[in-house]
Amino acid sequence: MRSFLATGLRLAGLILALGLMAGTVAEARSVPPGSYLRSCREAQVRDGVDLAAFCATRTGQWVVTRLNDFPSCRGDISNQNGQLWCQRRPVPPPPQPGFGPPGSYRQTCTRVEFRNGVLSAFCLTRAGNYQPSVLNTLTCQPGTDISNQNGQLWCRPRQQVQPPPGSYMRTCRNISLGLGGVLRAQCQRVNGSWNPTALNMNNCGNYRDISNQNGNLACF
Repeated sequence: MRSFLATGLRLAGLILALGLMAGTVAEARSVPPGSYLRSCREAQVRDGVDLAAFCATRTGQWVVTRLNDFPSCRGDISNQNGQLWCQRRPVPPPPQPGFGPPGSYRQTCTRVEFRNGVLSAFCLTRAGNYQPSVLNTLTCQPGTDISNQNGQLWCRPRQQVQPPPGSYMRTCRNISLGLGGVLRAQCQRVNGSWNPTALNMNNCGNYRDISNQNGNLACF
């Protein structure tokens, strides 16, 4: 009777664990190969990179086990007494100092290059692969961190500078104010055509208005 009760409790525990596993979102992805398949069952891929299964222990019990980030495994995935196990790929060495701006991306990116404000590197993904990524750092908010977001270089975008008001807005389009204080727009001429024009606001001083003078920006 006691043996029957213990067997029933173990079976109930397995059913409950199976229900918990089924409650999470399973990816429609085939499980990776490995010797674990000989002593594990109900293997499933979770979140695209994690492997979950029921695996047998040396005493013949079935337990729930999970192996996180299995794409980073090198070689066989095995069952070690009810636990999924693999040997991990070696972590790449950190990039050499002196290349590119500072940021947390340096911890997981390599082959870093920086030229004319453009940062390029090979960055680690959650799947354990390295992929090329490029970021124009001139678009980053000053002082913000440059990070690796699943293989992509990322920074908080620079806040857009609002162009100054003026009568030019009535007859100009595609208006923008650059980082150096240069106002750019396409302004309409008297004949109706559109002319690309620019105005350095640093030269305007205490101006009263910015106007469109026959397709050209002017301050006075």
